[in-house]
Amino acid sequence: MQSKDKSTGILLVGHGTRSEVGTSQFLKLAREMESVLAPNVVEHAFLEMQQPDIRAGVGRLIDRGIARLVTVPLLLFAAGHAKRDIPFAVHAALRSRGAGKVEHFQAGHLGCHPALVELSHQRMLETAADNENQVEPNKTCLLLVGRGSNEESATAEMHQFAQMRQAICGLKTDVAFLAMARPLLCDQLRHVDCQGYRRIIVQPHFLFDGELVESINQQVGEMIVSHRPTNWLIARPLVNSDSFVTPAAEFMRKVIVDRSREAGIRVVTTKGDD
Repeated sequence: MQSKDKSTGILLVGHGTRSEVGTSQFLKLAREMESVLAPNVVEHAFLEMQQPDIRAGVGRLIDRGIARLVTVPLLLFAAGHAKRDIPFAVHAALRSRGAGKVEHFQAGHLGCHPALVELSHQRMLETAADNENQVEPNKTCLLLVGRGSNEESATAEMHQFAQMRQAICGLKTDVAFLAMARPLLCDQLRHVDCQGYRRIIVQPHFLFDGELVESINQQVGEMIVSHRPTNWLIARPLVNSDSFVTPAAEFMRKVIVDRSREAGIRVVTTKGDD
């Protein structure tokens, strides 16, 4: 199931954030993917809080003459947004434009793709390298923090991701959530602080900066003030910001290309990523 040049449209869908920095990170990534996913035509859209929304993004692709539409959710887990909200919004947009003959497929969420696991590991290494204190591995804990979901499958996938991270880095790796799933970050911070670790690396498992990442920073900041003997470190989100650019960005592009190919999209690359 291969696409013909310029007849397939790809819609990159992000969650959306009120953060200007996070929005800028998403838009920059979407622009980069336009050339990577060529010869397919690419547009972007947000689920909420920012424009263009999915209806507008689909409309732009239809105006560009596509015969086939593939949505690529830039979401870490398969919760309600990926399973229901995105396909519903896309189908509604196609109906509103009278584009019933346009085939629609949806790529898988980012999940536990090996390149995403490696990117997460690199972000942790970058954070540790910026810190002067050298701590032995058995005295270091990695705490991965996710958004949280009511869906058990998403929570289970977060724990699976943590297991894969622990296998790579060799550090004790725990999980916490900001809402809807347990353990909550506020509780898990106190728990790991009581385990005798000399260093705790808190890593937001988020693609982009935003209010939720700021909440993590705030909660960890309060622990730093009240628990000075512990060396607390906070890693950056997965996607590069304008002020923080590393070669690890290639991992994110590989994840998106692979998820697109799995949906049957023909992607011509020049960097030998197969």
